Amino acid sequence: MFSFRFLLPLLLLALPLVADAEEPASSQRSIQYVVLEGGGPDQGPGGNVEENFRALAKRFGPMSAESDRMLAYGVQQLRILSRSTKVVRRDVEQALDLAEQTGIPVFLHIDSCYGWGADGEQRPEEAPAIKFWQHPKMREWARFPVDGQLPEDIPRWWFNWGPWCSPAPAVPAFGSPAFIAFATSQLDQGVLVPLAARLKKWQSENRSHLFAGINVAWEAHFPDYGEPGFRHLVRQADGPVRAWAPRSVRGLKMDDDLVGQQLGYASLHWRGWNEARLLEAAVHDGVSRETKFRQVCYRSLHEYMESLARACHDRGISADRVYTHIVALATVQQPSTTRPPIWTAVNRYSTPGFTLDNRGAARFDLDKLRDQIQQANGTDRARFGVVETYFRLGDRIYFRDTATCRRELKLMFEAGANLQVFYGCFPLSAGRLPDAVYVALEEWRNEAANRGTQP
Repeated sequence: MFSFRFLLPLLLLALPLVADAEEPASSQRSIQYVVLEGGGPDQGPGGNVEENFRALAKRFGPMSAESDRMLAYGVQQLRILSRSTKVVRRDVEQALDLAEQTGIPVFLHIDSCYGWGADGEQRPEEAPAIKFWQHPKMREWARFPVDGQLPEDIPRWWFNWGPWCSPAPAVPAFGSPAFIAFATSQLDQGVLVPLAARLKKWQSENRSHLFAGINVAWEAHFPDYGEPGFRHLVRQADGPVRAWAPRSVRGLKMDDDLVGQQLGYASLHWRGWNEARLLEAAVHDGVSRETKFRQVCYRSLHEYMESLARACHDRGISADRVYTHIVALATVQQPSTTRPPIWTAVNRYSTPGFTLDNRGAARFDLDKLRDQIQQANGTDRARFGVVETYFRLGDRIYFRDTATCRRELKLMFEAGANLQVFYGCFPLSAGRLPDAVYVALEEWRNEAANRGTQP
């Protein structure tokens, strides 16, 4: 169960260093994973988990336990925020069973940020014990309370992933101790309890390789609906913005007054901040009020992800198989609450993971990324996960030749990546993977096999 003593003091807003922290036990040996991730139940193509597992096994065969290069399947959108732990556990156990049956390792991607499925509950028994979007201490606001009265206008999640998405009636208050306790409990009981039991079994059977890892975040951030990029996307709509995903709210119109709102105030409020304290701290530190606001938001994101990673650690899952996920845009643009600094994803219980796509919107500078990871962990190591990238994005195919694909796989692994997770690959039967990628993946695996047979 979550304990508040694990939260770092709110006033420690300097860059966190964890060099002197005791390292959790790491996996027995190093394996490079290329993960092909399916779609979620509420968005994206290829959401049939069993079909995808079996298609991978048919195309590539089971992975050898002795190999140090493996393909894995990523189960997307395990809905700890919007479903009961019983439902989540059922989905986790299905994935673990399919990994056993097919010999394809599994990567678990948790939705701890968006609440996909909040509007699509089919039966009351599917609901979580608490609906964060209805709980006054767990949902975000665009201002501080006035005269002790909590804001009544609760902004929805809105973002553009190609189509417009609005997955939940509210944005989680990531810095709220009540929300952190809820999300950590949901993760533990829904995911980590069955996972820890299965890992113990697999270890006794020499099948630990079947667990490729777990992503406990998903581009964690506080929305700033006033950012120029968001305003530009709204203008591009040339009319009312309407949701395309999830299907349960397709056609929902964005409130006109949403544009311009900065979220994060609930997270600050439930940690003892108000406008007067924010202004006083800004003057004391010689920074603007907006800079101090962002600093406290960054610390809230860091502590939320660290709490989820700590829950994994407490169940015996090593840091090299746990990923805390943000975008890496802060390496090429000024940080903001939508582009948190790299250090927010760095803690002793996990490996920082990033969306990396220099052909699309998730741009990054690899050298700066490595440097900032090292600064945050206080060592000369820059291990990380490429936890979201693409072989293709929509109709745009990134790799049409095998050599380019092989070169980019090699670049990231040599730079310090433990794994690389590719979205949008399923269903395989729909031809979503370019032929050059199939060849590149086979060559990448065979290179390891041939290396193992050399005297």
